[in-house]
Amino acid sequence: MEGTWEGLSIERQEEYRAIFSKTPERSAHYTFASLWGWNAVCAYEWMWDGPLVWIRANLPDRLVMAPAGDWDAVDWAEVLPKAWARGAVFHDVPLALVRRWRESLPGRLRLEPSRKEWEYVHRVVDLVALKGNRFRSKAQKVRRFLETHRPEYEPLQRANLGDVWALQEEWCRFRCCGSEKELEEENRAIETTLRDWERLGGLFGGLLRVKGRVVSYTVAEPLDDETVVIRFEKASPLFKDAYQAMNRLFLEHACQGFVWVNREEDMGDPGMREAKMSYRPERFVEKFTVTLE
Repeated sequence: MEGTWEGLSIERQEEYRAIFSKTPERSAHYTFASLWGWNAVCAYEWMWDGPLVWIRANLPDRLVMAPAGDWDAVDWAEVLPKAWARGAVFHDVPLALVRRWRESLPGRLRLEPSRKEWEYVHRVVDLVALKGNRFRSKAQKVRRFLETHRPEYEPLQRANLGDVWALQEEWCRFRCCGSEKELEEENRAIETTLRDWERLGGLFGGLLRVKGRVVSYTVAEPLDDETVVIRFEKASPLFKDAYQAMNRLFLEHACQGFVWVNREEDMGDPGMREAKMSYRPERFVEKFTVTLE
C-alpha cells in the first residue's frame, strides 16, 4: 500500500483516539493504550489515510491489521484492490468490517476465524451481582475471600503505582516470567503501561489491600461510552480467590456507569479459555484473518 508507515507517537494519541472513536465495532486490541503498552513487544507502526489509520506489527513477524476509523466513509470496492496487492493478508479483522468487505468484494476474500483473538464481553450488572446457578461458584469464591481477608479497595493512582508494580514483580517471580515468552512479554507491556500511566489518557483501575499489602490489581480503560476494557488483572498467588474478588469489586466500585465489560481474548490458552468461559460471556467481538484474492 502506498503511504508512509511511521512509529507510534504518544503525542498523537488524542488524534488517534478521535479517529478510533468513529470505528463502528471497536476491538480492545486497537485502543491507543493497548498499542502503546505492547509496542515494545510488537514494534507497531501506523499509516494515516484520510478517515482511517492502518496498523501493522513488525515483531515477531510483519502483520497488517484492520484499520481504525470510519469504515463507512470508504469505498472498499475501490480502496482494497487499489491499495493492496492480491494475496494481502489482514489480521484481527472484526466481524463488522468483514461484513463490509464481503459485501463490497463478493467472492474475493478468504476468511479464517481467529478464535484465539475473540474478545469476551459480559454485562457489568451480571458480574457484580453474580446471581443464579451459572455464577454460584464465583459468588462463593468472592464471599469466601471477603469473609476471610476483609480487603480494602483503592482506586489506582500515582501514589500506589509502586505498590502495584511490587505485586507484579512478585507475581512474575512466582510464575517464572523470564522463562516463558508470553508472560515476559506481558510483563513488559504492564511495565510500559504503569510507567506512562499519567501520559496515557483514560486509564483507570483499582487494587485490593489485605492488612496494608496489595494482593490484587486491575488496569482498565473505556472502549466506548458503554464498554469498559479490563486491560490487565493480576492477583497474588498466596491469596486464594483474589482474582474473583478483584473482578467483582472493581466493577462494583468503578464501573457502574458502563453496561458492558470486555475481558479481552484468551490467546488460545486452554486454561485461560476455560477461566474466561466460566464467566459466561454474553457475546464476543469476533475477529478473522482475511486474505484478498
